[in-house]
Amino acid sequence: MGFRYRQTRDGFTVIELMVALAISAILISLGVPAFQDYLLRQRMNASISALHSDLLYARSQAVYRNTQVVACPGSPTEGCLESADWTGGWIVFSDVNGDRHRQDDEELLRHGQGLEQVMIHGSSGRTNVRFFPDGTTPGSNGSFSLCGPGGPEHARKLVISNLGRIRRDTAQKLDPAHCP
Repeated sequence: MGFRYRQTRDGFTVIELMVALAISAILISLGVPAFQDYLLRQRMNASISALHSDLLYARSQAVYRNTQVVACPGSPTEGCLESADWTGGWIVFSDVNGDRHRQDDEELLRHGQGLEQVMIHGSSGRTNVRFFPDGTTPGSNGSFSLCGPGGPEHARKLVISNLGRIRRDTAQKLDPAHCP
């Protein structure tokens, strides 16, 4: 009598494949909302980091260059906008003549751009922040509120003191008009 070898086939049965697909679908449906929340948090972190670093850069350049440096909402082509809405972007420039508006002979130091779905508003109608050669911002204390799709409970804030110090904070009691 001879031995019979059982033939095995590599692969999956249809039932095994369907179970694997069902488990995958459940895991994906649980993971997508968490991933979307993660992306929203990262977008908010990127926005606050960009504005924070550009304001810190403006302060350091004011001290380094021994001149006034201004950060304002706007673009290199349009200059400063008379608006407290920084959502569309901002510029940082050396304000040689002290008028808080960029002329062609004043050096553009930075151009920051806001990110989609994140609104940035300056407090008290803030249309610019001016750093003096000693790093202070007399008369410019205030804050910037950053709000994204997460609503007011996930909003963040940058706070600037008269001494020129900039810190991050949560945006408690944020005006709902600035964070729909």
